[in-house]
Amino acid sequence: MFAVDLGAWSVKLAIASPGIRGATLLNVVERLVPPGDQPAETRAKAVLASLIEELRLRDDNGYIGVFGDQVFTQVLDFGFKNLRRSELEKAVGGELEGVVPVDLEDMVYTFEAIPAPPVADPNNPSAALPDAGRGRLAAPTEGMRVLTYAMRKERAEQLIEMGKSCGFDPRGILACGGSAVRLVQHTPSLTKARTDGAVAVIDVGHDRTDVVVVADGKAVFSRSIARAGKHVTEAIAKFWKLPWQDAERAKHSDGFVASQTEPATSDQWARIHSVTVGELQPFARDLRQTLAACRARTGFAPIAALLVGGGSRLRGMSSYLSEQLGVACWRPTPDDVIVLAGPRLGATSSQLPIDSAAMTIGMAYDCAGGRPQFDLRSGSLAVKMDLSFLRAKAVPLGAAVLAIAAFAAGSAYADLYRLRKAEKVLSTRLATESADVLGESKSADDVLASTGPGGVGVVSPLPKMSAYDILLEVSNHVPPKEKITLDIDQMQIDDVKVDLQGTTKTAEGIDLLVTELKKIECFKDVARGPTDTQADGTKRFKLTITTACM
Repeated sequence: MFAVDLGAWSVKLAIASPGIRGATLLNVVERLVPPGDQPAETRAKAVLASLIEELRLRDDNGYIGVFGDQVFTQVLDFGFKNLRRSELEKAVGGELEGVVPVDLEDMVYTFEAIPAPPVADPNNPSAALPDAGRGRLAAPTEGMRVLTYAMRKERAEQLIEMGKSCGFDPRGILACGGSAVRLVQHTPSLTKARTDGAVAVIDVGHDRTDVVVVADGKAVFSRSIARAGKHVTEAIAKFWKLPWQDAERAKHSDGFVASQTEPATSDQWARIHSVTVGELQPFARDLRQTLAACRARTGFAPIAALLVGGGSRLRGMSSYLSEQLGVACWRPTPDDVIVLAGPRLGATSSQLPIDSAAMTIGMAYDCAGGRPQFDLRSGSLAVKMDLSFLRAKAVPLGAAVLAIAAFAAGSAYADLYRLRKAEKVLSTRLATESADVLGESKSADDVLASTGPGGVGVVSPLPKMSAYDILLEVSNHVPPKEKITLDIDQMQIDDVKVDLQGTTKTAEGIDLLVTELKKIECFKDVARGPTDTQADGTKRFKLTITTACM
């Protein structure tokens, strides 16, 4: 399967293969949208069609990503916590109709519940919650919050038709929330940050910047900003009076924004900074407002941000945004790129557009799971399974089933033949050996009958009780030390009797011992031998016990 991002600057396509242990990335392609007078989407469509043909993806499972002003993003509050998905879907639709300028019947939407924000432990007030930025903090909700994406049904139908005209039927139209979640999960440098709190994914594109905040493995906030790399290019073109294409190349090769961490090292760099920062200051302001809105609406404040997309390649961007947002920002590290590329592409990851196509890669990982998050191809537009192709293949499938059944029957008959042959050999051997040992030939049934429950006069060669078992019985029946002082110095056990010798302080102690030993069920008779008085006054005794224990 594959995922597609139709950007204004380039078309990005990621191919992944589902697997039991997770998806494997097979290829990542970024193809620039050629300049022209036609709308950007028309030119991007032609690029996508050529990629589908070139990569032989016709009729494969494909997904199209939607970003920016194509979707309406809302966080909704509900007073209940537990509700079936079907009932919650109706409630979300009713709420969206009141906040989105589209009638419910003309809208497609998708949603996911978001986790509750962290709450300070009253028993441990010294444990401070991670905080990124100041401003209003959302009050804890007694019910649940839901992140929703909605778009016009007509626009969704246009995207489906566009995919079909390019050679594939889009199985889903995916918003960016699920892509960001998978991207955060697959980025090693975010391991500590995603464990400690929320993480923001900032995808700086050409026309727009998409911001998704991820916490506890869920997208909790999403917003698109109408500022991105194009505005920096326009500032460069205006200041140096360059054609658009030359300004774009200059931005990619010499673009720079200074910060305290990465200051301008010359007058030339300072001059470039003065041009780019004019557009990046309002860009950083919009990002601050977005993170503040997330905190005010959901209670989550990101403690780190991952910068992806082609616009994030501007030299000094990470340091500049870290200072402006008050949050640690960085681009994917070399290790991140290798892990995102996966085992199939890891060796060539440096040659692939992993950083600029990171959200597309996240989308591919999301769809490869089988149930992508935030799929806007829902309702009447949902994919319906078409099994008509099975009718055309009924004859070869039936022939294959019959062939498998025939081979299975042949294999079973061969196994049965081998078993019967082995049975015949063993029966002959048993008859011969039983005649030698027992004096007469016996079959397996005769042997089993003589040793089974119905056998008569057959004595088991194993004893009922071992000598150790008898020793334990004697030990368990010896009177407690409060009643007798006993020293057994010799004990002999065989299959018919037990000889026991020892000393005790009094003759009454011997009587008490005999009484207790008689309680053992398999001791038939306890015979007491002569009793001798030792020099120290102790009584030496000998007991002979007839047993039927073995």
